[in-house]
Amino acid sequence: MSKKKLSTLIKQLNEEHTPPGGWRPEDSVKDEPIAGKTYALTGGPGSRCIANGNSWAESEVNDQDLQPELGKKCL
Repeated sequence: MSKKKLSTLIKQLNEEHTPPGGWRPEDSVKDEPIAGKTYALTGGPGSRCIANGNSWAESEVNDQDLQPELGKKCL
């Protein structure tokens, strides 16, 4: 596999997969952190976190996620 700059690869992929009529503003993905919410930046294999390639929405930590379950051993 030849080396390509990431920007060149992205441009090539966009050209190959452009829908008929071109890209529209509503086609863009808006995935940004929201102030006041807690997100998992790192985690183990398969966990929902930014480092594993999940979106900000998928990596949001809820209060329920932080509460240990009764009868379950903490690691």
